[in-house]
Amino acid sequence: MHWLLLFRVVVLGWATFCAIVLLGVGAHALSTVDTLRLPSFAWAGLSVATAVLAVLTLPAMIVIDLLRTGAFTSMIVVDLAWIGFLGVLFLASGGAAADNAANFWVTCSDWNPALARTVCSETSAAAAFGFLGWLALWAYQITLLVILIIQANRGNYIWQRSVKETFPITSTIPPVTSATTGETKPMAPNQYGYPPANTMTPQTTGYTQPQQTANPYPQQQTHAYQV
Repeated sequence: MHWLLLFRVVVLGWATFCAIVLLGVGAHALSTVDTLRLPSFAWAGLSVATAVLAVLTLPAMIVIDLLRTGAFTSMIVVDLAWIGFLGVLFLASGGAAADNAANFWVTCSDWNPALARTVCSETSAAAAFGFLGWLALWAYQITLLVILIIQANRGNYIWQRSVKETFPITSTIPPVTSATTGETKPMAPNQYGYPPANTMTPQTTGYTQPQQTANPYPQQQTHAYQV
């Protein structure tokens, strides 16, 4: 697997995890507003919306890219647009939660009852995971954009292709061990997959069959007579 494809899978998986955390803390904060008689928190609603979009799309992008080649959701231009948009949402969620934690809650230990302290801690957690998701998504986006520019300068316009199509997995040819020297040498491409040709030639041993010569003294036939 190419390192960029592995980087894509890791980033989308990590962003999905951050989205699940945002969904949990945001939904819990929204459910406690009426109980604690607190004002509505903008970060909670934004976190839930961001998490829903990320959870519904990012795992689907991973699975579709692994199962199919050339899918619309795997195109580099789609990656740049959608991941950049989700990165902005993660940044906005983290920034809103951080602002609420600094200006509204300030110190969690000063709040009562315990449920209020829990919501205060969840606000800080939402800020942290919002920023972590944003950093991961934009790190992949910037890396992909730099590679896209480099390939364009070389005359390769890959923005309509997927990462898997642009950087395929390269297969290696298995080495062949020489029977005489024991040295491992790579097999030539024109020799791979074909039986070796028979190049043996008959050898001469130096032995020649003796020639028969005519007997200069032919044998005389004798006949026996009975007297």
